[in-house]
Amino acid sequence: MTDNNQEKITELEAELEHCRAENKAKSEFLSMVTHQLRTPLSGIKWTFKMLLDGDLGSFTDEQRTIIEKGSESNERMLKLLQEIIIANQNESWDFQYNTQPSDMQKIISNIIPEFLESARSKSIDIKINHPDEPLPLVTVDPEKISIVFQNLLENAVKYSEDGDTITVNFTVHDDSISISLADTGLGIPDDAQEYIFSKFFRADNVKEIKKEGTGLGLFTAKNIVEKHNGSIRFESKKNEGTTFFITLPLSTVDK
Repeated sequence: MTDNNQEKITELEAELEHCRAENKAKSEFLSMVTHQLRTPLSGIKWTFKMLLDGDLGSFTDEQRTIIEKGSESNERMLKLLQEIIIANQNESWDFQYNTQPSDMQKIISNIIPEFLESARSKSIDIKINHPDEPLPLVTVDPEKISIVFQNLLENAVKYSEDGDTITVNFTVHDDSISISLADTGLGIPDDAQEYIFSKFFRADNVKEIKKEGTGLGLFTAKNIVEKHNGSIRFESKKNEGTTFFITLPLSTVDK
């Protein structure tokens, strides 16, 4: 073996060891964060329970509806957190899926209220262009597919500026449904686009706006969509906004 080849092997071994150490550090960091989050989320869960049980007084129907939606969101986050802990421990990132014929219009409409307050604080308008006819069903795990759109909506609101717009559209194809979620926010720089679905990746322009963040949202979204035999892609231009397109196969079960 030549000295040159030996040098290359040594460099590759060093790089591999560095990658292993970096992956271990990220895994330990994620484990720490998820365990720290579980305690306050559990506290929030019991606060919601006290409110819904009437321990702190009565509410109007509108107030109760808002509290119930907040409780449901918190439960979803607790379940996701537990699955992330297990997946991170196993290094598999394979979640359990309980699929059923579902109405995507209803699923997304139920998610929107979670973001209305943060959107209003920035005068961001969230629009859903409802189709004229009822959508055909898709076979999905409602909780998991909700996480996809929660992540996309959270990013859209977080990285949009005052007065921007977020728009949701539905398109029915012969054997699938496409849902587009478009914003007029920061957009994704060209040099970051190929990495946007990578685990822990965050583009420089969003890190300048929001320093906190795990870089797991879009990685998780892609994982979930593909587990549903669907696809996710995006079109984006820096400072002009981003549109994500999620396509899911139609259910074989009739309405």
